[in-house]
Amino acid sequence: MNKKEGNLILAVFIGFILDVILGSFAVLGDLIAGFVAGYIAGGDWVRGSMAGFIAGIFGGLLLGLIIFLFSSFFSLIIGPLAFLFSVLGLIPIFFGIKGAIIMAIGGAIGALVKSR
Repeated sequence: MNKKEGNLILAVFIGFILDVILGSFAVLGDLIAGFVAGYIAGGDWVRGSMAGFIAGIFGGLLLGLIIFLFSSFFSLIIGPLAFLFSVLGLIPIFFGIKGAIIMAIGGAIGALVKSR
C-alpha cells in the first residue's frame, strides 16, 4: 500500500454522503462528491475513479429503492395506473448511473491531485 493511498471504504462513504447532500447541484454536486471521494481514496486515478463510481451507484440505488418501496403505498390510491410506479423506481437508478460516471471523473481528478 502506497503511503498516499487512503481508505477506500471511507472514501466511498464520504462520497455517498456528499452525493446525497449535494445532489441538487446536478453535475457540479456529483463532480465535487467524486473529487472528495477520489482525494480520500488516493492512489492512482483508477482507484479514485472507482471510489467515485461506487459512491455514485450507491446514491442512485438508494434513491431508486426508496421510491420503489413507497410506490406500494400509493398504488392503492391511483388504481389502474399503479404499474407506472414500477417504472418510477428505475428513473433514479438511471440518473444514478449518470451521476456515478460524473463522480468517477471527479474521483480520478481528486486522486491525481492528491498524488501530485
